[in-house]
Amino acid sequence: MSESRFVLPGAETVSMSGDAARRLIGCGSGDAALLYLYILTSSGRYDRDEAAARMGRSIQQVERAMGVLARLGLVSSEDSSEPPRVQERADELPEYTAEDIKREMDNGEGFKLLAQEVQRALGKILSTEDLKKLFGIYDYLGLPSEVILQLVIHCREECRRSRGPGRLPTMRYIEKAAYTWEREGIFSLEAAENYIKKQGQRQEARRAAAQAIGIVDRPLSTSERRYLDSWGDMGFGPEAIAIAYDRTVLKTGGLAWRYMDSIMKSWHSKGLHTPDEIDRGDSVRVPKKAVKKYHETASPTQAEFLEMQEALRRMKGGE
Repeated sequence: MSESRFVLPGAETVSMSGDAARRLIGCGSGDAALLYLYILTSSGRYDRDEAAARMGRSIQQVERAMGVLARLGLVSSEDSSEPPRVQERADELPEYTAEDIKREMDNGEGFKLLAQEVQRALGKILSTEDLKKLFGIYDYLGLPSEVILQLVIHCREECRRSRGPGRLPTMRYIEKAAYTWEREGIFSLEAAENYIKKQGQRQEARRAAAQAIGIVDRPLSTSERRYLDSWGDMGFGPEAIAIAYDRTVLKTGGLAWRYMDSIMKSWHSKGLHTPDEIDRGDSVRVPKKAVKKYHETASPTQAEFLEMQEALRRMKGGE
């Protein structure tokens, strides 16, 4: 049975609170806004099938919209103070046929323009299988065209930075990234820009931390990235990481990640994050290793946004 009931802020009226409106505008999902209005005007009653019919959306689109509302904290079930748990689905797109793609390319101007811009961004003609995945991101995940294009450009630049000039991401790589963006609620260019900037800052912090422990000439493993990211999330900069590395080498004779992680966690539990705090608050005194400080520089993502603006101009008929 697809019907359930939800308690919404201000459900006794048909008005929308300013807070709810700001959250909906910020998420950039038109489907989520429509679904919220549907539930609001139905006195908190939610019937998935009825909502799809009244909104003119597919069941999958309605379920995704409910997921967005849950993440925004705009709905909660009557028998629980927690947001409704949206059933997890496998990161797998529906099976589209070549006929589906041909029909959309012939009749769907929006997807046709998107496909042209993606081909331009990647510098290659998309195969039928590539187009199926692209259409799945467009149709099933419901990401707006401009967000998908920004995603493709970002994936392309990420691939070039990690694998070298001229390397291109596969559509499977782009598809996996699209699922991440959908789960993060990235349905607007503003949200995409903020996400990319944060990722860029995270990468720069990781690079500086890697340099602090002498890793400069090889890529990091998944586990190494996880350690460095966790230390950055705790609030440690490269100077503090260098001190922990120095102590680890003196104790173990080399880079022992688990031992070093135990030092970082110990400092974090004591509220010691900067070199001065560590020097004053830790019982063991070890001379600090000189490390080049991390300075924020112009982000390489700026070029991505400029390219995105030009692509949007073409999609709107400016070319």
